Amino acid sequence: MPALILGLLLLAGPGLQAHPVHQSQAQAEFNLETRKLEVSLTVFINDLEQVLTNHSGQKLSFEKTEAALFDAQVQMYLAETFVLKDGTGNVATMEWLGRELEPGSEKSAEPEVTLFFELSLPHGIPGSTLRHTLFCEVFEDQSNLLRFTTGTKKIVWCFLKGDGEKPLPAP
Repeated sequence: MPALILGLLLLAGPGLQAHPVHQSQAQAEFNLETRKLEVSLTVFINDLEQVLTNHSGQKLSFEKTEAALFDAQVQMYLAETFVLKDGTGNVATMEWLGRELEPGSEKSAEPEVTLFFELSLPHGIPGSTLRHTLFCEVFEDQSNLLRFTTGTKKIVWCFLKGDGEKPLPAP
């Protein structure tokens, strides 16, 4: 019997190996009063550190790097990979609101952080597009999930490597 169990474990072995997941999850809601897209974007800290280190050319650590420097690098990276354009093709201005360690994830092997920011669309949504390529230059299997809400409309998108801009639906 032990030989049978060992044999089954050996056959199942490749399926039991841990496979890293490269995924971000975002909530984005267009505030009709302020005309801003309010975004919360949750990512794995180790993925963020790796990408920021590659992007900046210096070793960056969520825990050890000065918060202002780390946040500045995050903002520069987001400006290149989370790009909202208005109906005339102008890139929306980003306002950084901060970051928060996901409760309960700090003790896991894969802690997560949520990044909070807003993007201004003074002329509203019509004709606006979003390109969300976060981490796609590093991870071939990266998927970026986005739950978008405006008025009564709710859409869930998955942005993958090679995806271009996607039009935002009008409220």
